[in-house]
Amino acid sequence: MDELRALADRLDEAGGTLEALARAVVATDPPHPAFGALVPGRPGEIGRALHRAWTDATGDRAREATLAAARLTAAASAVRVAADRYAGVDDTVRRRLGRREV
Repeated sequence: MDELRALADRLDEAGGTLEALARAVVATDPPHPAFGALVPGRPGEIGRALHRAWTDATGDRAREATLAAARLTAAASAVRVAADRYAGVDDTVRRRLGRREV
């Protein structure tokens, strides 16, 4: 069961990493002036459109990473439940077999 619990810990760690990445990806978005959004005329329009496209894309990736992190956390929980159930079955079998090692 230790292997299952170790796997669950690794899944939780991966989920935490993805959650941190989701926050970081949008926190590092460059401000709109970096795209030339303050420039007058057509270049400014293009800069604003590029900035919107950038923030939409990073927002989408952040949402995907958050969903993946939640799935990993759920998988870790399921693995822990399975480990606990296996341990419970092992204990029951030991009792039934007169405490012999299974």
